Amino acid sequence: MRLSKRIYALANSVRDGDSAADIGTDHGYVPMLLIREGRSPRVIMSDISEGSLAKAVETFTMTGLAEKVSAEDFRVGNGLDTIEAGEVDEIIIGGLGGHTIVQILDADREKSKSFKRLVLQPRKHSGTLRYYLYVNGWDIANEVLAEEGKFACEIITAVPSEAVYREPPYPEDDIRWKYPAALKDTDPDLARKRIEWKISSINEELENLRGSSGDHSELMESLGKDLEYLLLLNSGSAGL
Repeated sequence: MRLSKRIYALANSVRDGDSAADIGTDHGYVPMLLIREGRSPRVIMSDISEGSLAKAVETFTMTGLAEKVSAEDFRVGNGLDTIEAGEVDEIIIGGLGGHTIVQILDADREKSKSFKRLVLQPRKHSGTLRYYLYVNGWDIANEVLAEEGKFACEIITAVPSEAVYREPPYPEDDIRWKYPAALKDTDPDLARKRIEWKISSINEELENLRGSSGDHSELMESLGKDLEYLLLLNSGSAGL
């Protein structure tokens, strides 16, 4: 079975010996790795429908690992509804959009805070997710970039702090949530590609605005500030 670097990176983000629940497990590849490698004593697999969950059941059957899990470890339901508060050490949510992950965590903040760690991999809107985590008292313990096809996927590990609410240092749409200074501490090549793609995108947008009619001065000023930050980040000089 050939798995992507993203799947391995998600599994490697779970601490050895921790139990986990994979929300939106799909084929159950991350739980399969955790069980096969003896990393986790128990992994609960949860998905929105019987059809979706059937793919995870098939993965465990095909890999000969079905005897290492119980029927109770496969659960159908929405978000964290299938997991009891504190039932596992870690919650894994990968492959969903940042807005969706926020909705899952925000549906029951007390339950979300009952787990020791969150391993989150947003497909998009990672800035929205980082903003939510910060404001609602989660500390980002680690960030990883992992390749999957042409994408550099972000994996965010968060741990609960004592804070219930924190005043954000800048607005939710600030580019520093999407491209934090910590990005430079991940895979250097992937980080550079990701930042340079955004720099190119902003330059193209600025060029289009210069050639269009109307007053775009406010937007161009905002984009110019974003560009300045990204250039500093790419050079390793940016800080939060």
